[in-house]
Amino acid sequence: MSPLHPIGSDPIAIRRALEEGWQAFCRHAAVLTGFTVLVGGLHVLAWVAYRGSGGLLEGGQPQPAPEQLGLAIAALGVYLFSGCWLVVGLVQGAELALEGGHPKLGPLLRLDGLALARLAWTSLFLLLLLALVLQVGEVSSWLLTWLIPGLAPLPTWAARALIVYAVADQVLVVPITVLGQQAGLAAFRSGRRATDPHWLYALGLTAVVALILLAGFLLLIGLVAALPIAFCTLTAAYRQLFVIPVGPRAEGAPRTPA
Repeated sequence: MSPLHPIGSDPIAIRRALEEGWQAFCRHAAVLTGFTVLVGGLHVLAWVAYRGSGGLLEGGQPQPAPEQLGLAIAALGVYLFSGCWLVVGLVQGAELALEGGHPKLGPLLRLDGLALARLAWTSLFLLLLLALVLQVGEVSSWLLTWLIPGLAPLPTWAARALIVYAVADQVLVVPITVLGQQAGLAAFRSGRRATDPHWLYALGLTAVVALILLAGFLLLIGLVAALPIAFCTLTAAYRQLFVIPVGPRAEGAPRTPA
């Protein structure tokens, strides 16, 4: 699968993405927050069930009974599945809202198996990549403790800096995966192609989205609104780089994907 190509060389307009995302959320706040409550509630309940079962094997804990282990595995599976379901639905709802459409709860709750599979694979790919970077840094640091002890912390700090770079570089990987129908390495390459030339703008967008989510987390139930706003903002930024306007676009008229 070949990566997506940005439609231009301009960087992400962070303020415009935030404004468009906020407006899209405000127009359809009831639907987007309702979807977040339903699927996000399942996500939280699955985590509570997982923790209540004693979790999987943890250090210092006795081996759980077979029924407890089965419950833990089932709850963890529902937790991961509902997390992907929540993200896919919010991105698809954000895209429809930004196009001027009218997202409805029923269609958002309908499972999109292909999008879920793409998101799961891309998430696993990125997690493995970041874990590999961190592991290489730790092993290099361990080797330096034997050779040059004074430089031992440097590889770990370099690995952490590389992780920050990669996270910002892949800030649009979720809409690229869900809407651009990319997965794994192709999604990674598409994200780099779009954001790498203007990495500081990608870092700024990452910081804005992180602040939105942090504000929602600090307000406890504020995540019900913060999650849709964050994904509306990310989707608006994605549309700047990968979606072509068709003619003089009237308010609410859809755009055509690149």
